[in-house]
Amino acid sequence: MNKPKPKKVNFELIVNEEGEPYRLLREVRSQFHEELEEARIALAWRKSLKADVDGRLVLGKCVKASDLQRELADWDFVILLNQEVWVNSEFTADKKRALLDHELCHAAPVVNEEDEQKLDERGRLVWRVRKHDIEEFQGIVERHGCYKRDLERFAEALLKSKETAKLFAIGGRR
Repeated sequence: MNKPKPKKVNFELIVNEEGEPYRLLREVRSQFHEELEEARIALAWRKSLKADVDGRLVLGKCVKASDLQRELADWDFVILLNQEVWVNSEFTADKKRALLDHELCHAAPVVNEEDEQKLDERGRLVWRVRKHDIEEFQGIVERHGCYKRDLERFAEALLKSKETAKLFAIGGRR
């Protein structure tokens, strides 16, 4: 008689807080995400991720813990990292920092009218997941240009980024 295969587990909590993923998380958070200083963030591997039908591969995802999950674990967010991509030698430390920075951009405090972070009835800080700044198809921009303010701001940021890159290429990194 054939023994049934065990169910595959697609997630694994990263427990080594001294390893590269947490070290880079601390670095990026302290440099760019002061508003998340008190957020309790866990990292986990997401295994066996395949590209979608459009050929896009999910590299990471920021998940806000539900009220029930916060009762069971001391995390406000879990950032899921695609383990196969992370360990690939072509996925450099700079790319890892960019991915963690991107995922941290999704985490945001919930604030009140006085711009103070809200607390729940147990005195815990309240958090939310922020959406991307833009969502658009390349073809629409090619055909119609930057027809919305969010696209204009994004284009301005790209131009500024390219100008900064040129300055570094010309003058060297300072």
